Amino acid sequence: MNIISVEKDKDTRVVSFDEAGKILSVSSIEPADDNLLFTHFKLEDIVPFMTGEKKLSDYLVSKTKDVFKYELIKTRVNIQKRSKESQLHHISEVDDADIDITYNGTELTFTPSKELTKSSDVTSSQDVSVGGKHSHVFFITFDGKPEHLIETIHIPFSELLSGPVSIKFEYNKYSISLYTQKFLEKYSFRRL
Repeated sequence: MNIISVEKDKDTRVVSFDEAGKILSVSSIEPADDNLLFTHFKLEDIVPFMTGEKKLSDYLVSKTKDVFKYELIKTRVNIQKRSKESQLHHISEVDDADIDITYNGTELTFTPSKELTKSSDVTSSQDVSVGGKHSHVFFITFDGKPEHLIETIHIPFSELLSGPVSIKFEYNKYSISLYTQKFLEKYSFRRL
């Protein structure tokens, strides 16, 4: 849901912000300080900030393509861990995975499903936390041997949930396995 600025009227509130877009205040009057940036938003869009349902610190004011309009962008996303498993999970090839991982011998590509991308509504510029962690860890091991670690990969959730992530890794594609701690329901690992 995008919260877009509007023209001033009796049903708007003034949101003051700094050059970085950090929200400084919400008010019914425009600031007297000429050096302060501000814009107007519909009262109904601002009420959750005034009641405490939403935190001002989790949002920034950002310019839109229309130079005269601003929008409120969520910068912090906290997704509760969907899976309770804390053990290592061997990733094999499955259908309808939340994260599809492919490997061609030189590059691992992590692609979120369209459903996951749409439901999480995350961009790479956001600060995303899933189950209290900011990055998803994947372990590359010798095939079928999780105790023989080759490499550990940390991918920020903001990047993983917003679009494909490619990581250079050269190895015999038939000699590795992939493991992770499950944060999502289904993962798939395919060799190309």
